[in-house]
Amino acid sequence: MKTKTITPEQMERQIARFKDVKPQSNSYSETGIPKEAYETMTAETLYLLMSPESQGGPMAAQPAVTTPDKMSVIIAECPPGDRPLLHAHHKTRETFFCLDGRFRIRWGDEGENEIYLEQYDMIAVPPGVVRDFTNVTDETARLLVWINGDSEDDFNDIEMPPVEAKLLADKFGDDVLDKFKQIGVSFEAGVES
Repeated sequence: MKTKTITPEQMERQIARFKDVKPQSNSYSETGIPKEAYETMTAETLYLLMSPESQGGPMAAQPAVTTPDKMSVIIAECPPGDRPLLHAHHKTRETFFCLDGRFRIRWGDEGENEIYLEQYDMIAVPPGVVRDFTNVTDETARLLVWINGDSEDDFNDIEMPPVEAKLLADKFGDDVLDKFKQIGVSFEAGVES
């Protein structure tokens, strides 16, 4: 079978140079979501290394590398005690790989269950399970996160429990919830329809 030949310039577009990747929280200023509110909802610093070109959802701004695959690859960099809010993905599969440090993984509608990941441990969280992760060390720690879906629209599926909506509203005001909803976040996880 014939192989492909590409130029160095074409290959360079396939590389995520970490020093050049900007944190995701810098990408949402035009939405009116305060950077601190975004960093409260997510891990403090998310670096989007790769995602589908037309991926939707709140974690899809300016990937370093675009791919035809239905997969996002992110580094979550967390100072001590940092965590995203409890959340679920119903259409995508999220996997965490501990690059360094130690992370507590909680799951359940109120985070009532927990386990710990040490360096190089990995967990694949099933769709529909509410989860979060917390850096439990006293130094900055990192997780490699990849999210797989069946279509690019699947990535627009972040749902948080009402208790986390209350936390955001108490800290940033009710209007921030509306702004998060506009970028695809909902606040009904665990609520019977």
